[in-house]
Amino acid sequence: MSERPTDPELAAAIELARRLSRRRFLTRAGLGMGAVALGPSLLAACGGGDGDGSEGGSAGGGSKKLSISNWTAYIDQDDSGTFDAAGTTIDAFQKASGVSVTYKEDYKDNDEYFNKFFSPVLGKGDTLAADIVVPTYWMAARLIGLDWVEELPLDDIPNHANLLDSYLDLAWNPGATKHMPWQAGITGIAWNPTLTGRDLTSANDLYDEEFKGKVTFLTELRDSVGLTMFGQGTDPAAADLDDINAALDKIEEAASSGQILKFTGNEYLRSLENGDVAACVAWSGDIAQLNPDLGIKFAIPEEGGMQWFDTMVVPKGAANVAAAAKWMDFIYDPANAARITEYVQYLSPVKGVREALEAAGGDAAALAENPLLFPDDATSSRLKVFGELAQEDEIAVQSRFNDITG
Repeated sequence: MSERPTDPELAAAIELARRLSRRRFLTRAGLGMGAVALGPSLLAACGGGDGDGSEGGSAGGGSKKLSISNWTAYIDQDDSGTFDAAGTTIDAFQKASGVSVTYKEDYKDNDEYFNKFFSPVLGKGDTLAADIVVPTYWMAARLIGLDWVEELPLDDIPNHANLLDSYLDLAWNPGATKHMPWQAGITGIAWNPTLTGRDLTSANDLYDEEFKGKVTFLTELRDSVGLTMFGQGTDPAAADLDDINAALDKIEEAASSGQILKFTGNEYLRSLENGDVAACVAWSGDIAQLNPDLGIKFAIPEEGGMQWFDTMVVPKGAANVAAAAKWMDFIYDPANAARITEYVQYLSPVKGVREALEAAGGDAAALAENPLLFPDDATSSRLKVFGELAQEDEIAVQSRFNDITG
């Protein structure tokens, strides 16, 4: 095959390895459901087989097999961790469609997957075994920009109409014709009131010397730097290089002084549970999955919080595009979307999920009134997506952040 376009600067930036680990969730059964209509700032979001990501078959419309690569604990399963057990989403889909699903939790890091599969396989014009992959929005934007994903057959996905409107005007893919969001989340602050002795309200509380050595930040630049920028009164969505470096100065000082204990993926959850950490930068769904008896609290700082989403794409040349379309249509039915959010407790991009919760009654109806899962307009206006950086600036910023985080 002829080679597809490559981007050397992008490859250099990716090789800096952000070590993202946002979705390495602690798995537990019996979670509640939740969804949210993301705020207007999403409109300015930046761009820039066997399911193991290896080279696979040729492009086509196969409809009896489907291979999905996703993040850990990002879909419902039974107590033993079986994805296609009776009553699960995959089981229901297989019975309704006749499609056999191979589902793997092998998408552990955006940059790792890019270096291991996207670039060496798609970059050479070859095909992945995975028919659906679920990168974070900024990686999806880059893949779309590199022409490494398929146009979705929207005529075969009538439930695409259930996608929340806020996702339809993104500059990197107007109309969401090449991706369909999977779940979204909010980055804020979490704390153990027993250790802090008070509730936290500001991003600056993480820098309070009272909590020295008992604070963790995330290894995701957009989250840790974004919240710090909020605390300094600057706008992460603007992505001003001077403002970003000012935030990095503050993070670097806090890391050097011992204010910040460490930079983590979501292993901060275990530290919260065992009392090693008093406060941290945290992801909304992670905290929702903790045992409520622990009393761990989560809040969007008064200055603002970060928002993000992961989204389904069909890699260029995927063998089973028709089956991928059937899957996307199935999970965009509000009842099926609610089943997934019941387990993962992240924010659904599907219209009608809140109404499905209300109609279900009981605990589900109570969750439909949860102000964290369904923030009002004032709260939504405080959620920002980290702005776009020029590639050379992103390389410099990420390199500095990596030096700080070690």
